[in-house]
Amino acid sequence: MANSAPVVTIGNHSLLYNQWQKMQPWLTYADSDGNPAQKFQFWDGGSAANSAYFWTSTNDHWAANTTIEVAASDLSDVWVRAGAVGGTETLWVRAFDGTDWGNWTSFTLTTIPNTVPVVTVPDVQLHTNTWTQAKNWLTYSDANGDAATKYQFWDSGTSATSAYFWTSTNDHWAANTTIEVAAADLADVWIKGGSTTGAETFWVRAFDGTDWSNWDSFTLTSVNTPPVVTAGDHSIHIDQWVTVDNWLTKTDANGDAITKYQFWDSGTAATSAYFWTPDNSHWAANTTIDVSAADLANVWIHGGSTTGSETMWVRGFDGTEWSNWDTFTVTSTPNTVPVATINDQSLHVNQWVKPQGWLTATDAEGDTITKYQFWDAGAGATSAYFWTPDNSHWAANTTIDVSASDLANVWIKGGSTTGSETMWVRAFDGTAWSNWDSFTLTSTNTAPTATINDHTLNAAQWAQLVNWTTASDADGDAITQYQLWDGGGAATSAYFWTPDNSHWASSTVIDVSASDLANVWVRGGTTAGTDSMFVRAFDGTSWSTWDSFTVTSLANHAPDASISNQTLHVNEWSQVGNLVSYADADANPAAAYQFWDGGGNADSGYFWTSANSHWPASTVIDVNAADLDDIWMRGGATTGSETMYVRAYDGIDWSAWHAFTLSTIV
Repeated sequence: MANSAPVVTIGNHSLLYNQWQKMQPWLTYADSDGNPAQKFQFWDGGSAANSAYFWTSTNDHWAANTTIEVAASDLSDVWVRAGAVGGTETLWVRAFDGTDWGNWTSFTLTTIPNTVPVVTVPDVQLHTNTWTQAKNWLTYSDANGDAATKYQFWDSGTSATSAYFWTSTNDHWAANTTIEVAAADLADVWIKGGSTTGAETFWVRAFDGTDWSNWDSFTLTSVNTPPVVTAGDHSIHIDQWVTVDNWLTKTDANGDAITKYQFWDSGTAATSAYFWTPDNSHWAANTTIDVSAADLANVWIHGGSTTGSETMWVRGFDGTEWSNWDTFTVTSTPNTVPVATINDQSLHVNQWVKPQGWLTATDAEGDTITKYQFWDAGAGATSAYFWTPDNSHWAANTTIDVSASDLANVWIKGGSTTGSETMWVRAFDGTAWSNWDSFTLTSTNTAPTATINDHTLNAAQWAQLVNWTTASDADGDAITQYQLWDGGGAATSAYFWTPDNSHWASSTVIDVSASDLANVWVRGGTTAGTDSMFVRAFDGTSWSTWDSFTVTSLANHAPDASISNQTLHVNEWSQVGNLVSYADADANPAAAYQFWDGGGNADSGYFWTSANSHWPASTVIDVNAADLDDIWMRGGATTGSETMYVRAYDGIDWSAWHAFTLSTIV
């Protein structure tokens, strides 16, 4: 059967100039035998240099009147580009099904011509010396949807103070110069407002890659709102100084900073108020006084030397324009001196206080107190005194200057002893001092109290004095020391003991620091009786009155010592310490013992000590209680009995002799 050639159909199409289009979507392929296309051929009949043309991956601009063959599998790589100018041309296409080529199919491609873009800027205002990006004002449009590729600007303002263009390549473009900027760099184009007010014409146009737009002109007006500076009317004291900065109110609708000020004084009298600056201590009237804003704090007005009023003027400059002059009236008035008072005060000795809490200062005109002076008339070495951070002890009869802001740092210390003295204070209101006000400062102290109740001790009994002592101080002062006194003069009376004196003589002042009171002891007398003793305390300033107390010493009870009858073998030894029984009603320990041997035979029992290996009979043998274990008793050399004796001493009295029988057995 014969093959049927394939058929390719395509309609006529229009494209914008230079627009690209894939051919594949435009083509319709048909084959009655159902054979797929194997390849395609294209033909361009437009031979003009700016006409449309085909593009493939193997040739990016196919010449006109050339057969362009493409495998069907590469059809998606075939593009057509519209002409660079408006117009029409005929293009052709056919397909091959592997056996036959189809007929050529023609279609007309119309290139729509370019429409120039439009760029506009409305008339605008810019604050003097203010920067803005030109792109913020531009409106760009293109009927073909083409993006701008570059811009041109033009500035017709030739004045040295007019606005101008800035780019990253030129920070001040001269007027009447074409300024060309790539669209990608449009954000780098800035306009600065003129340094003075005024209007000028600027121009702009855009390029869409093919054509420039028309130039668009716009008017740029550099504007400024003058600042407003005002000063209210004021009254100041005669010869008073004030800084004018505190009187001024400054505003600027554009937010401009005031860069300088001018002042004018219309008061021509020799006694009138006047301006002062660091470079002129007395500005003449009717003179323009220029002051930079940075130096405004250094402009002062001095009140007139007599009462009266005068007109002064002020205006401010915002870097572009001066404000209107503002008038204000300065009235010089008499000054009423302030009043400073401190009432009479009492302080505890060595107490610290701020006199600020005592001080009352007033001013009839409401003037602020700026400083104070203090004076201390107490010249005694122990009197009260003033303290400030720069002097820890102000000498008496010295003027002490203190700024009002430092008043809280002034202290008074009470005298180190009781007494009174006169101090003084006065205040300064910036113009005049108040009268001196005197006040009496009394340094006070309440003496402490120390008491000891009456006590009873056994004979020679020890007691710790701290357990008996009560001390108090109404001012809360710590007790620093005590004094003791023993009024008992008998040799056997009670007495005081301290670590540095084991028996204080009576009628002697005994000084004891408070920290050592626990080391003071009282010993009861060795015979019955009473003793008057005394105590007083010191709080660092004053002694308390002496407090008397009675120590009653009870009579001593002699101790009891005994040894039961003993039996020993011939020549047998026995340690006597194990045999002695001791008792004392007053609980006094034994201090010593005495022994006596009543057997006079040469072969009878006897006592032995380390000091004597055979004590003879009928001899008093003295033994300290601590050495009781050092005495031994030996049985006789022959059998028999004898009487021996023992007694004890409690430090005061001896017990009665106690007899016991020593029997010697075989």
